[in-house]
Amino acid sequence: MSLQEEAGAAGIDAARREARSDGPLVAAYRDGLGLTAVLVMAGADGVQIAAGRQTDLAAMRWWCRRTGDAERVAAAATARLRRGAARGGAATAAAAGESIEAAARRLNVTLRSDGDICAEAAAVIARVGEEIERLARSGELKSVNKSYRAYRIEASARGERVLRYADWMSKYKEKLVRELAAALRYV
Repeated sequence: MSLQEEAGAAGIDAARREARSDGPLVAAYRDGLGLTAVLVMAGADGVQIAAGRQTDLAAMRWWCRRTGDAERVAAAATARLRRGAARGGAATAAAAGESIEAAARRLNVTLRSDGDICAEAAAVIARVGEEIERLARSGELKSVNKSYRAYRIEASARGERVLRYADWMSKYKEKLVRELAAALRYV
């Protein structure tokens, strides 16, 4: 299966699963790594290729470690797609995916699929979850609980709405995943 087919089929499925389950944690992982997407978007204006981090409307997406690489791949793929359309080819999402793969090969840029990123993130997320469970079992979450208490007192003093503990803990896990991913960025 080509990277395009994987990104098209598995990528959409992964995005749907991500939104239902660990979406914020996977997004924190991508953010921590500093990934930028090369996107295929189909709309009223036809098929477009772009680089960016807002991936909600993408029909297909691949991930690059550097924003500059994603922008170069998107520009080269767009030019290739336009040349193909000028020769009578259809500017479809599949053609855009092929253009992205070819541009990445030509520019020697490694693209990673949603499935790859989700699998890597799942390992980091599981590790964070296991560590928090271990700390809870051993009674070592006292410092975390003190942080929540301090947050609650400060937010109340400012007149802000206070997050429930479970919601605050979710944000705390996101922060941990983002920090772990940032540590892995240059490995």
